[in-house]
Formats: sequence, structure tokens, C-alpha cells
Amino acid sequence: MWFVIVAHSPDPLPADWMATRQQLRPAHLARLEQLQQADRLKLAGPLLVNPDMPAEGMYGSLMVLSFNDRQALDQWLAEEPFLQAGLYSHFSVYPFVQSLPVV
Repeated sequence: MWFVIVAHSPDPLPADWMATRQQLRPAHLARLEQLQQADRLKLAGPLLVNPDMPAEGMYGSLMVLSFNDRQALDQWLAEEPFLQAGLYSHFSVYPFVQSLPVV
């Protein structure tokens, strides 16, 4: 089952958010790359306050991921390094069916 996940950043962002993000980004990406290798990732990326100036902040991230069920997804999300470090405050999760483009 596919899910759209919006990972929300806290407001305001922690003072050290950029340094923490840079430190944890390899672990964050490694988890997503594992899903990509298993054909369980459609897309993922940050939701920027200002796309021309990423250092100004982020609203969070958007991910479209496949899991067997919501419980498995919730377990995976609970282990997210950005959540554990306070860079995400919470997730909004929506079941998703791709209509276009036709695959």
C-alpha cells in the first residue's frame, strides 16, 4: 500500500536545526535509499520555506512510500532520525493510489 507522508517541522525550528540536519542527513537518506532499492519509494524531498535559500528553513518533508500496512509504516516513522532529534514534530499520513501518470 502506498502512503503520502508529510513530515512537519516544529515551529519555530530549533536554533541548531541546520547543523543537526546535516549531521543526521546520511542516516535519514540511507533509510530512504533502502526503500528505493526495494521499489517502495516514489518520491521524497524537503518542503522549503524559500526554495532559493534552503537555510531559511523548511516546513518539513514529503514522501510517497509503500508499506504492507499502516502499522509497519508507523514503526518505520518512529525510527526516523529527524523525528528523534526534533527536526520533525509529527507526521500526517494519507493512503494513496496513483492515477497519473499511468504506470
